[in-house]
Amino acid sequence: MLEIRDLAVSFATEGGTVRAVNGISYALKEGEVLGVVGESGSGKSVHALAVMQLLSPPAARVETGEIRFRGTDLLRLDDRAMRAVRGRQIGMIFQDPISSLNPVYTVGFQLCEVLRLHLGLSRRNATTCAAELLSLVGIPDARQRLASYPHELSGGMRQRVMIALAIACNPSLVIADEPTTALDVTIQAQIVALIKRLQRDMNLTVIWISHDLGVIAGLAQTVNVMYAGHIVERGPVRSIYKDPRHPYTVGLLGSLPRLDETVGGRLRSIPGRPPDMTQLPPGCPFAARCPQASERCGAGMPPVEDVGDGHSVRCWHWRDVVAARAA
Repeated sequence: MLEIRDLAVSFATEGGTVRAVNGISYALKEGEVLGVVGESGSGKSVHALAVMQLLSPPAARVETGEIRFRGTDLLRLDDRAMRAVRGRQIGMIFQDPISSLNPVYTVGFQLCEVLRLHLGLSRRNATTCAAELLSLVGIPDARQRLASYPHELSGGMRQRVMIALAIACNPSLVIADEPTTALDVTIQAQIVALIKRLQRDMNLTVIWISHDLGVIAGLAQTVNVMYAGHIVERGPVRSIYKDPRHPYTVGLLGSLPRLDETVGGRLRSIPGRPPDMTQLPPGCPFAARCPQASERCGAGMPPVEDVGDGHSVRCWHWRDVVAARAA
């Protein structure tokens, strides 16, 4: 369904050119749920905005690459053609619904606008469909809620409205950009369960971007681990969590709190800081923080290496990582 080839995105800033995404490539199959993980600034959201063509030129620029959706390179579409894809074929759930929903219009108006624009529904049919969408995403008294403004809804309800907007035109691909970050744990679980149900019932293909490795473990089938604009490891979720090959992935998993460890113990963290994205090193960007790093790591970026069963890694010393974990 989706194939990204050598995508690179940069931003022009007063401090220099920020290399936000640096030549990433991957493919997404129909009905697949892909999890994208990594710390802030790793390029997760920027690459999703590039897919949706929501980057703002001239500050943001796609340097190289192709984004092929069902065989069509989205980067070659003009604004009018892209508007027909955005919302109709690819939906997006944004991180912060309070800033994504228009505060001066009711949620019903905003839903109906999408339905009338993309599906050509009449005002009456759009209103009926909008109420059905709110009901589908678990909002009670859906018909009455159409008259509500975003500030009159709770955070969880606003996020459900965002999900309704994303699936309103029955798209085949939905991109969820950290949709549970601002919600409490109980509401997070409800939103994740809702997405899982919709994905199953509507056969959606989903890209789920998150800091939360626990959510990814229970939702995704495939995982991309991103660091400094690169995909450093990719593979099936069970393989990534059970047998990580990149030191950064090992560090991420090691930083998770565990119920089987001593109460009161310190949480582990990855030492050091992410690199300056305006002055990326010539080699592996994780080398300065990596316990397995050697001179080779600083000299050149390692190639993507297939380690079997759809699992790939970008590290010169992934065999040393496996040996260290076994020891």
